[in-house]
Amino acid sequence: MRVLLTGASGFAGAHMFKKLIHQQGIEIVYPVTYTHGGNVNRIKDLVGVETSSNAIMLERDLAVDKLSLNSLNIDLVINYASESHVDRSIFDPAHIIQNNFLVVFNLLESIRESRRNIPFFHVSTDEVYGEIIPGTEVYEWRSPLHPSNPYSASKAIQEQMIISYNRTFNVSACIFNVTNMIGETQNAEKFLPKVIQNTVQGQTIFIDTDRNGTVGSRKYLYAGDVADGIWIAIESLLDTSRKPNFLEKFHLSGSSEFSNEDIVKLVGKYLSREQSLVWRPSPRNGYDLRYDLNSDKMREMGWKETAAIPDRISQVIQWTLLHPNWLTADYQGKIN
Repeated sequence: MRVLLTGASGFAGAHMFKKLIHQQGIEIVYPVTYTHGGNVNRIKDLVGVETSSNAIMLERDLAVDKLSLNSLNIDLVINYASESHVDRSIFDPAHIIQNNFLVVFNLLESIRESRRNIPFFHVSTDEVYGEIIPGTEVYEWRSPLHPSNPYSASKAIQEQMIISYNRTFNVSACIFNVTNMIGETQNAEKFLPKVIQNTVQGQTIFIDTDRNGTVGSRKYLYAGDVADGIWIAIESLLDTSRKPNFLEKFHLSGSSEFSNEDIVKLVGKYLSREQSLVWRPSPRNGYDLRYDLNSDKMREMGWKETAAIPDRISQVIQWTLLHPNWLTADYQGKIN
């Protein structure tokens, strides 16, 4: 089976690459540009290989180009490719919205033009549902999309495009909404790498709150566990007992909630470093205090986290200290 994996040079997509590279009978085709948050060193550093007999790299920008899926002999598409930084989307909303829309549009058009039923598996975010009040249950299909910023709005647009192509053009599709991910090779602008960097360098760490001083929280997942869950769902949906032209949705959520302050203190504890902490109202307009997803459907299929988040944070810190270039890995795929 030949899989088109997009976003493989990005953080979460590289963990999916690592999952697929060890699957028997799988060939990976992965387009890269290294200009949308991808990093030229990521696959090599995370997976331990630069090339593989069952992986083919294409230098293509999916926000610009459609692909000939027939000539590439693609059997299914897994889409991780998206600009994913909220602050960047507030600073430059046009770029984020256009890129994220065009990536999915071009992929869906590529499937439509192939005239084959090539299943499309799309990775989305919990942020499309907006801020979630404690005690509120968020289920697949039953909860409205209520994005708070241009990034999460662009992800909601992607989901609506996928639903429309399933309805109009019979594209088989599955959407995965995922809570915040952590793991090795994450870009330095993201929260956990930034906390590690600031702790190691003795810099001030800002802990954002709402206007009332309440600290935000998230349910974190290890990116490798997300890849495991997605593959479980793919194998289930590709089973011959399933009807064609499916439209499915699955939530993958961490089982424990951690405030931003909790994460900071876990990093400080592991590194045995004093930290300079400053609590402040978030400078981000549309700041969401918390997200949450009900992931019972995914867990009933046998998916679960393989380690607790504090253990994963320790693992990521150890790995990062052994690969200190990732403390400064920038958005454009370079190492400062």
